[in-house]
Formats: sequence, structure tokens, C-alpha cells
Amino acid sequence: MAGAFGETPLGLKSQIFNIAAVLERKHSLKVPRYQRAYTWSEREVRQLIQDLWRAFNRKATFYFIGQIVLVKNNKNQREISDGQQRLATLTMLIAYVRDRLPGRAKHYQALIMDGDQPRLLLREDDAGFYRGFVQEPGQMAEMARHAEIGIDSKDLLCAAARTIEEDLDELDDRELDSFMSYVARFCTLNVVDADERGCAQRVFASLNKGGSPLSGADIIKSDLIENSGLTGAEADAAARKWEQTEDMFRREDFVTLLDTMPFLLTGERLLSPGDLASFRDAVERAGGVRSFLFDQLPRYAQALRAIFSDSVDVGPASSDVNRRLRMMKQVERWDWAPAAIAFLAEHAGEHDRALRFFQALDRFTFACELSVIDNRRQEQRYARAVRGVADDKHLHGPHGTLELTDAEHDRFIAALNRSRKRDRQRRLLLMRLEAALPGGHCLQMTDDVTVEHILPKAGGGWWNDRFPDPRRRNDAANLLGNQILLTHEQNKIADTKSYPEKRRIFFNTSGAPIHALTKDIAPIDDWTHDVIEARQERLVSMLCADWGLAPDRDG
Repeated sequence: MAGAFGETPLGLKSQIFNIAAVLERKHSLKVPRYQRAYTWSEREVRQLIQDLWRAFNRKATFYFIGQIVLVKNNKNQREISDGQQRLATLTMLIAYVRDRLPGRAKHYQALIMDGDQPRLLLREDDAGFYRGFVQEPGQMAEMARHAEIGIDSKDLLCAAARTIEEDLDELDDRELDSFMSYVARFCTLNVVDADERGCAQRVFASLNKGGSPLSGADIIKSDLIENSGLTGAEADAAARKWEQTEDMFRREDFVTLLDTMPFLLTGERLLSPGDLASFRDAVERAGGVRSFLFDQLPRYAQALRAIFSDSVDVGPASSDVNRRLRMMKQVERWDWAPAAIAFLAEHAGEHDRALRFFQALDRFTFACELSVIDNRRQEQRYARAVRGVADDKHLHGPHGTLELTDAEHDRFIAALNRSRKRDRQRRLLLMRLEAALPGGHCLQMTDDVTVEHILPKAGGGWWNDRFPDPRRRNDAANLLGNQILLTHEQNKIADTKSYPEKRRIFFNTSGAPIHALTKDIAPIDDWTHDVIEARQERLVSMLCADWGLAPDRDG
């Protein structure tokens, strides 16, 4: 019975449902026209699969993957105000399993279609494409092999299908069915239902607004200081030490460090952030509360601070190590950071080892970024690197955790030579290449720097005469050998102008930096297929040399 002040505001409900219940709601879930299209890249799709796989492996009684916000439209339908990307990707996961397991197809198809009605309706521009390849049975494999058509949302949907296939292909049928059944039953969403759009937008803004992220950290601090047998003087000193450490970081960065500490100390992650019992157990196993408060936490914090500020001190190797760390920090996920922190906290004085370690970690980080390393093995190998920072044989030996296998090495070289059509990854690789060149800059993703295709992807009158084959032209345009880095304004001006006109923009724009990648083309008077291919080979060789790869090694 409701109390004197009621229970829930009118027109607003919030409930936790598993994924099956979300998809099997009475009315279809619709992505309205005003919402952006599907935008998830390979990285986000892979991360979702990896998170679900971790929860499945540890047999978590439930796994929470966030909230979705729904609003009732004037046709009494529920429109998705927030959550489209996850729901579309989860539906593709289910569709892949449906097509792989004919004996279970009816069971999984019930989560995708309600009779002849799709349970999820994408925007009108993509709804037919999505229905034909995802919601109708038997088409996911074809979608994964679909050629790019130049429409971002559809190309990204196809890329998601490829990522799902790559990540789940090695599972046998029984394991795949168990995994997907777990996801449908035990992975949960908070579903916020709002009766009008303004209410939904306010809820969305509140859910995504920064609050007080240190509540969990405060609980850990209180438990360690108050319940560990410290004297009054020791407790006061520990509190001061904690506050000094905390003040070195933004609030959210300190929370991240604290959540990572059990992994740094034991090589084992917390099952969930804020798990106080597991946190204390890790601290006790690694030397006890006093050691953690007065030595380990401050030392690991100093290591992270040095990484943030590009001030890592490893003697003669410092310049090279900081250069590599600056570029690793441009990768979207910092999975490499615990291994880097662990090494610096324990072995920063071993300068020769530092150079070898950070070259290997740099190489491994970008191998993960380019999906060279099986994503289901990445976390395990990073964890082994954290546990093995004291042992070079463990890190760099014949089966070293940071070393690439022959197959991974060859996939890495192939990835560098592949025509790249995804903006962020292409830009990141060009920036990493710039940092490897003599006199190159260590650029950041926030800098005014964009990728210029010297041979334009769309061609143009001057270019079409020299590159008449559209398919070959498009492939060549997306090779690293055809690309340089410019400011956004230079890129806009260059557009599809002729090569001689572009050169004037590249080298004679007042106030614009000339990066090493741009200086590299200064001696080249004409731009041809042969020039692009020769430059591709030369640039990839330079990048491989910086990473310690052998570009011409037999596979």
C-alpha cells in the first residue's frame, strides 16, 4: 500500500528486467526518427561481448549492463530515448546464435520477432536493412560478408555482424547456447518508462550526470583505517596519507586506481566494483593493511601520476618510454595501464628492462586495438603481464605473454597493410606512425589534426583521369601510404583539388604545423599508384621497426 506521500511520480516508472523480458515487452520498441543512427564500432561491439563473456565465465548471479529510457509517443508506442546501440547489438548477437543453432532457432527468434512483427524497430532509413539481414532468419552470415556501401549506419551494422561472428565462431554449439541463454536470463537492464518526452530527457540527463563517485572509495577508506587494529596515531597518519594520494587525481581517476589496486596487487580483478570483502582479502594477501596504506597505494599512485603527466623516470630510457606512453594513452581503452603501473611501481629503477618492457607493451596494446589479439584472451594476457612484471622470461620468452605468436605477428602486418575505412582507428594509426618518424610529433586525439587522403576517396576530375578504376582508387585512397595529417581547415580547403594544388596547401598554409608525415611527401612531385604502394611499404616498415616487428618475415 502506498504511504501518505505516494510511491512513484505519475508518468514515470523504473524497473529491472533481464534482456529477454525487455525484448518480449507487449509493444515493439521503436527508434524514433530524431535519434541518431547505429554508431557502434568494432570496439564497442567487442567490449560488450567481452563483458558478457566475463560475467558468464564467473557465473555471476546477475550482470547489470546499464539503463534504457523509453518514452510513450502519440501512437502509444514506446520510443527508445536511450539504449538503441545496446539493444540493436544484443539483437544481432541473438540472431547470430539463432542462425548457428537451427534446433534452437525458434526459441531465439521469439526474442527477435513477435509473430511477423519485429520487437525492435530501427530508424526508417535502416529498418528494412536490419529486418532483412538480422530479424529474418538465415542472413547474419551474409551480412557479415556484405561489401561496404558508403552509408555509415549500414556499414557499421555489417561490421558488427563480422565482429560477432569472429568473436563467437570458436565456441562449440553447446557452449554458445549456454552463453546466449545466460545473457538472455541473467543480464539485466534498468528500464525507465516515461509518459512524455520532456520527462524522459530529464531522466536521461540525470542518469548521465556526474554525481559523487567516491562513495565506494570512502567506504573502503573507512573500513581499512577503522577496522584494522591501527593505533590512533597510525589511523590519523593513514588518513592524511590517503588524502594526499587522493588529491593527486581527479575524483573519477582516483576511483579507477582504487578499483584497480586488487588487480595490481594480486593479478585478480574484483568481481564487481566496490566489493569490500574481496578488496580487503586482496590487501591482506599482498602484505596487509599497513603496507597498503603507507607504501603500496602511494607508490602505485605515483606511478599513475607519472603516466598522466608524461614524466616517467626510467633513466636513459625516459624519453622513449614517455613517447610510447603518450601514444598508448590515445587508445580508447586503457587495458594496458595496470601492467604499466605495476612495472613502474616495482621496477622503474631497472632502466634497460624498462625500454624492452614498454616497447613490448606498446606493441601489444596496438595489436589489441587492431583486433590482432583474440579479444577473449586479451584480459587474461594483460593479467599475466601484471603478475609477471618481475620476470623477463614470463614477459618476453618464447611464450611470453607480451610477445606475439607467429599468427598474431602476421595478422598485425596484414592489419597495417589493409585499406582502412574507419575514421578513429585510421587517425590513431596515422598519429602513431607520426610519433615513430624522425622529428615526428606525439599528437593527441584532442588536437586539431585530421587525416587527409591525398588521393581523395571520392575521386575528382583531376584524379579520375589518373585513377580511372573506382574500386582500385577507393582501396588505394584508404591505405596509410596515401594519407598525411593536416588541420581540419587545411583538410577542408584541400578537398578534391589536384596534387599540385594540394601541395601548396600542405606546405604554405600560414600558422599550420607541418608534421613529419607531411614532410615525408615533399620530394614526391607526382602522385600515382606506384608512389602510394612504395610509400605504404616504407611507412609500415618504419612503424614495424619502432615496434620491433619484422615486416618481411615468412608466415
